[in-house]
Amino acid sequence: RYPDVTDAINRKMESGVLILSYTGHGGELGWAHERILENHDINSWSNYDNMPLFLTATCEFSRFDDPDRTAAGEFVFLNPAGGAIAMLTTVRLVTSGQNKTLSTNFYKVVFEPINGAMPRLGDICMKTKNLSGNGQNSRKFVLIGNPAQRLAYPKHLIVTDSINHGVVSGLNDTLKALSKVTISGHIERKSGGKFSSFNGTIYPTVYDKASPVATLGNDPESNIKTFMLQKNALFRGKASVINGVFDFTFIVPKDIAYQPGFGRISYYAENGETDANGPYEDFVIGGTSSNIEPDNTGPEVRLFLNDTNFVDGGLTDENPMLLAFIADEHGINTTGNGIGHDIVAILDEESDNPIVLNEEYEADRDSYKSGSLQYPFSNLSEGTHKLSLKVWDVYNNSSQVFTDFIVAKSANLALSHVLNYPNPFTTYTEFWFEHNRPGEYLDVQIQVFTISGRLIKTINTNIITQGFRPNPNQWPSLQWDGKDDFGDKIGRGVYVYHLKVRTPEGEMANKYEKLVILN
Repeated sequence: RYPDVTDAINRKMESGVLILSYTGHGGELGWAHERILENHDINSWSNYDNMPLFLTATCEFSRFDDPDRTAAGEFVFLNPAGGAIAMLTTVRLVTSGQNKTLSTNFYKVVFEPINGAMPRLGDICMKTKNLSGNGQNSRKFVLIGNPAQRLAYPKHLIVTDSINHGVVSGLNDTLKALSKVTISGHIERKSGGKFSSFNGTIYPTVYDKASPVATLGNDPESNIKTFMLQKNALFRGKASVINGVFDFTFIVPKDIAYQPGFGRISYYAENGETDANGPYEDFVIGGTSSNIEPDNTGPEVRLFLNDTNFVDGGLTDENPMLLAFIADEHGINTTGNGIGHDIVAILDEESDNPIVLNEEYEADRDSYKSGSLQYPFSNLSEGTHKLSLKVWDVYNNSSQVFTDFIVAKSANLALSHVLNYPNPFTTYTEFWFEHNRPGEYLDVQIQVFTISGRLIKTINTNIITQGFRPNPNQWPSLQWDGKDDFGDKIGRGVYVYHLKVRTPEGEMANKYEKLVILN
């Protein structure tokens, strides 16, 4: 089994891809002898807003005419929470050589316009099959989906105009390690001419040179294959587009591959109504800058679970989101070139299973000095967990932060870290607590008693929070002025309060704590 492969597929489905292509062994129950994709994975997808086109060159993955079984490919298309928008897929046994031919022909046509417009799914299927010949293998591929639909192709173009304020000129444009680089460009209408009314956001990714990658050859009968892949990102950013024009700045990491070679910039831009994309590859990466500012300090890192209300030792459910905010004077290293210089999270001190988060980091809008990353955990065991996060800047200075958290299964309502602050207080305090039901309506009751048990104050409110820790600044009903139910001040002393939280289904959790009033 290869659980890392399954995890990578599931994560890509959730984050969003345009096309998911698989060529290899498979069947009605999933992909590969190692079961890298099975029905329970497919049914767990919740990617309703970013469903891809599937190309599955594998045996009978979508055999829809078997009344005794729903095939895995059918589950992909029928998943009500996501799955695929359409599928070019197989319904019978197919052969590997002809599958390779068909897959190659698919990529020859899927991005080619027809009479000035991007192809519809029916056109893609027809042209792919026509190029692949009239044999039986092609007939076993069917289109499941709307043949009149088009994929979400970007509508307009992105053009690079200058690097370091000089008009782009190919080999004369060289990005060197630890040099400061500014790149500018514009959005161009598909019909031609600058799109001057485009105001929105551009997402540039600057890649180092392509590098060789080898297959693992885990199967004794498998031959190791080496291929070139351009995957090491020097910078992932976000910048403003104003009147069709943009620019962004970053510092090239120390961890580039130093031999000169062509890099690549991949752009995507959107303004809420339309979008654009485009690459730029006519520049060189290599060498070291002759003007390097000193830097011996690692990045500043703030680590949370789910949202910024989280505190060390806080409560969460079994599917928490790692959330980190990172800042550094010269930027963050995400290249993946240097050994040990990745952004890495370690859960429960299992250093043999590092979670590499280079691709999850994104610089803040119009800044290379700060950014954030998110990573979803899933199905964590109940109880206490430890989490560390190590980050490197582009000068290869590192910082590491740690936090603990407690998982309470969401099947049972749970409370933790119940407190009031300030405590002691005179005329103002806030009630804080953590729960494991984010996104649900909760009835909250706080009752304050004297030491002898007399009820003097009751607070009833309803809340719904995206995180696990309601903030009294957002929910003023969790604030108290120290007065009783009749509006009178209560005397100084020690009091007991009872927090009760109830779900709409009637499930309840409660905690008792003490507070002190100073008058």
